[in-house]
Amino acid sequence: MPLPERPAAADRSVQEAVRRRERGLRRVSATTRWATAVAVVGTAVLGAGYAHVLPGIPLPAGSAQHGSGTGTGTSGGLQPAGQAPAPTKQAPQTQSGAS
Repeated sequence: MPLPERPAAADRSVQEAVRRRERGLRRVSATTRWATAVAVVGTAVLGAGYAHVLPGIPLPAGSAQHGSGTGTGTSGGLQPAGQAPAPTKQAPQTQSGAS
């Protein structure tokens, strides 16, 4: 590559290119920080919202409770069976779904 006839002009163009690149990198970094902050806040808001909607999750003291208040004292989760299933002599039936 031949040397430029005016080195000062070449230095200015390189310096300008470096400044543009640095400006672009700062903008991308700032955008990334904002996107990360929005994602963290959004996750916290959704988590708090779902915590109030899902049954069986205790509510913090002083927060409003949903429902009629006429429950049986259970949290609405899975309950153990009253007795175990009885064994059967019938052969199991399966269906693969393939044609």
